[in-house]
Amino acid sequence: MDSKEINHIAKLARLKFDEGSVESMTKDMNDILKWMEILKSADTSVVDNTTEDTTPLRQREDDVKISNLSEELMKNAPESYEHYFVVPKVVE
Repeated sequence: MDSKEINHIAKLARLKFDEGSVESMTKDMNDILKWMEILKSADTSVVDNTTEDTTPLRQREDDVKISNLSEELMKNAPESYEHYFVVPKVVE
């Protein structure tokens, strides 16, 4: 993974990094990918993958609550128009 890919991912996630952070992030991501390759080569043939947790789940009542949260949700949007989220165009 190189700095171009890190910048592309950051743009998609709407993150901004300075050049020093991009270099650090590139190193960190490459280290993570190396660890993933090591984990991928681990022998798991002796692990029993058929066991299941049979503990019953606690259930709760479904309480219907009618509310309009659109204004509260729109406060978290980086950009909105009327009552809609504005997202970058992804298809040409």
